Amino acid sequence: MPGGSSCIALFVKPPVPGRVKTRLARAIGNDAACTLYSALVDRVLATITASGMPLVIFHDGDDAGHLPVAWQEVANSCIPQQGIDLGQRMAHAFSRLFSDGIEQAVLIGSDIPGLDAAYLHNAFRLLAGHDLVIGPAIDGGYCLIGFHSATFTPALFQQIPWSTGQVLALTLAAAETIGLSIGTLPPLRDLDTVDDLHALVAGGLMPEKLIKATEMFLLPA
Repeated sequence: MPGGSSCIALFVKPPVPGRVKTRLARAIGNDAACTLYSALVDRVLATITASGMPLVIFHDGDDAGHLPVAWQEVANSCIPQQGIDLGQRMAHAFSRLFSDGIEQAVLIGSDIPGLDAAYLHNAFRLLAGHDLVIGPAIDGGYCLIGFHSATFTPALFQQIPWSTGQVLALTLAAAETIGLSIGTLPPLRDLDTVDDLHALVAGGLMPEKLIKATEMFLLPA
């Protein structure tokens, strides 16, 4: 576990064809989707490194040894995710960090090509003046969420229909009902479908390395 008062938590899965980016895989195939997923994680790890913030990886499965060595090496620690659904896994991640002495934490996913070090720094700046920080996703979810240890509210991860366009709105409504102050970042697009892939490339939001990783299996728009 990192020292200091702040850290970034990253959710990842072992890069196994057929187990990552399954919606995208229906259009471009399991191997291509896995290649892209690995490139996305490499990209976000480089972004976190550039931010200078400590990193804790929360991984799917019990054994961090299934992750690439390069991923393990850039993290301060690697911890198995716990919980039945995404909400339980996110709540557990925050609970673990705060119980280990972290004072503020931001949780991100690995599939946001437009996320950069400045976005992460802005998240912590907003968190300094609010109870909660959130980065909306174009699809109606969110790509980043962060709390102080004193304002962490597990209820925000309950009764949410994950993987739907209602996630952000219901989370914000729950936060407002509880009385949490909310700092909101600019929206970003995550990469779940081939339409997302085309939109990110067309919008110039895919870094060159990711474009090279995907250009061989980009389908006509």
